[in-house]
Amino acid sequence: MTYATPSETTPKRIAILIESGFEDSEFTVPYTALKRTDAKIVLVGSRMNEEYTGKKGKVTVSPDATATEVLSDDFDAVLIPGGHAPDKIRRNDRAVRLVMDAMAQGKVVAAICHAPHVLVEADQLRDRRATGFHSVRKDMQNAGATYVDEPVVVDGPLITSRRPGDLPLFTTVLLSQLGLAIEGEALPDLDDQEYDWWKLAESWGGSNRQDILNVINTALVGERYTQAAFRQYLGKVSDAEAKTVFTEVITAKETHIEQLEMRLRAFGEEVSWQAIGSEALATLQNWIQSSDEVEILRRALGDLQTGALDAAKFSGQLTDPVTSDLLDRIAQTLTRLEARVGDLYRARLGSEVEPPLPTTAALG
Repeated sequence: MTYATPSETTPKRIAILIESGFEDSEFTVPYTALKRTDAKIVLVGSRMNEEYTGKKGKVTVSPDATATEVLSDDFDAVLIPGGHAPDKIRRNDRAVRLVMDAMAQGKVVAAICHAPHVLVEADQLRDRRATGFHSVRKDMQNAGATYVDEPVVVDGPLITSRRPGDLPLFTTVLLSQLGLAIEGEALPDLDDQEYDWWKLAESWGGSNRQDILNVINTALVGERYTQAAFRQYLGKVSDAEAKTVFTEVITAKETHIEQLEMRLRAFGEEVSWQAIGSEALATLQNWIQSSDEVEILRRALGDLQTGALDAAKFSGQLTDPVTSDLLDRIAQTLTRLEARVGDLYRARLGSEVEPPLPTTAALG
């Protein structure tokens, strides 16, 4: 398969690197937006006659070509969605070479979430400002990048973003850098704080209004329940440090509840004041009666761990920048408080922790 070399008079040609396990929304949103322009898109995989399925199972696509068949000369830009796919893409020497050549030629290269792993493999982050999913931050820094925790970072022709919540901004920058327009649709200014970016993402196949509301309401129920639980814990412990930390947790959760309710109101939704987990709280009260303070600390630790992990998971599910950022901040706060309670729990356990028995090998 051969392709004509792009010119100023021909439509822009964009290569999208794919492998199984790509993040569904990180493919769908930019792909849909690009398809609405006059750009020509080529899906580039590693094998012919292959089907690639997103990690959430919502999208399945077939490649138009393999990385062995194409050259960077054939394209104006290379797009790399995130998910699990970049770890497979970076094992494909031809795909890595495609990215290296595109960067050397000053072509636009756009990578989101875990996709900077491909840039690391291609050694294209040295002395560049870039961003990516927080778990690849160290890899990027070790590869010579200056990691910037912002929704979109542009360094010359390189465009990077952190997560699905950044997709409407990431895609808008990509279209702008390529000089592409969607008929009848004006692209917003990136600095427009009042713009409903989630609507733009929804129009390109991202999270819809109900998806976002479901996540907000689920997070809200969790924060209300655990706030009530921590009030129970607070009333049952005598340890001054535990009381201080539990009070801080209750205050933090009050802030989270207010912020989540405010986000609901931004969507024109009424805030429900239904009783939250009354049966569960009754069970909790019965459990507390027979539990010592160390067990209460362990239960509190588990609640914070669950809350932090759920908030981080919810943040990665949405293509709404505002809600995603709010959930990310909640996750960070709960993680910090988890560490506080964890330290206190280990300190109170003290000598109750029994060292592991030596193994046969250790005994020699």
